[in-house]
Amino acid sequence: MSLLQPYFQQCASAAFSISFPSHSFYVSVSKRTFISYCSSQSQTALVDSPVDSKIAERDEIRLGLPSKGRMAADTLDLLKDCQLSVKQVNPRQYVAQIPQLSNLEVWFQRPKDIVRKLLSGDLDLGIVGLDTVSEYGQGNEDLIIVHDALDYGDCRLSLAIPKYGIFENINSLRELAEMPQWTVEKPLRVATGFIYLGPKFMKEHGLKHVIFSTADGALEAAPAMGIADAILDLVSSGTTLRENNLKEIEGGVVLESQAVLVASRKALIQRKGALDTTHEILERFEAHLRALGQFTVRIFMIPVSWISFPFLP
Repeated sequence: MSLLQPYFQQCASAAFSISFPSHSFYVSVSKRTFISYCSSQSQTALVDSPVDSKIAERDEIRLGLPSKGRMAADTLDLLKDCQLSVKQVNPRQYVAQIPQLSNLEVWFQRPKDIVRKLLSGDLDLGIVGLDTVSEYGQGNEDLIIVHDALDYGDCRLSLAIPKYGIFENINSLRELAEMPQWTVEKPLRVATGFIYLGPKFMKEHGLKHVIFSTADGALEAAPAMGIADAILDLVSSGTTLRENNLKEIEGGVVLESQAVLVASRKALIQRKGALDTTHEILERFEAHLRALGQFTVRIFMIPVSWISFPFLP
């Protein structure tokens, strides 16, 4: 993915156009431009974006937010800082409103369900971690990363191995792959909750004799219990790994992640008001990040399948 260019550019041709608010941003990606906001004319163009199917008919625009945990709290804090107050009549209810955004419903869901419901058409927009989009979106081009750097939820999906035993002197993915222990009869056993990104990463790096076991929760215990040789999990500070005598290795980071705003391409094209609402949210995010000194012109829209992971060419 190329760096974003904070310049405006004319939209020469478009498969679809819609009336749109004033100033805007031009976005460049490595393969082709997907969406351009044109400042020279009050319209936006979705370039080369055929629509395969119709979305479910409803009047409301639906935004999915995480329902529990640190990501949920930080997301509400972000929206509050952007003067977007989420009004929930009953804390046990899963639906809420944002008075500043008319015709928008907020639905609290598990992060992975947000991605699934974007794909099914039950949601139009969502805020989740990039790791969740990548794992459960699985390259589906109907998912569009609208903003890739909301400045919270930072972590990395990383491979970790024990510090002891046969791994004591293994410090890189290359060295792990070259260990003679891994055979068809005795493959490297990896415990993870990322059953899409994990095998893809290993395949791209030439590790042939690997099997994955699905697991949730405290994966760090798996090697010590003898049920796995390595783990593939989200890492923030690395403290938990160190306390369990595990270490990350060079070349073992699958994905750098943080909170992102993601949308359904079909919803942006077909849902009345969805594009305008997305633009309003983006402008508020921009103003907030600029105030924090974090704004680096990262607002853009590309299909999630175009994200350049470390293991992709």
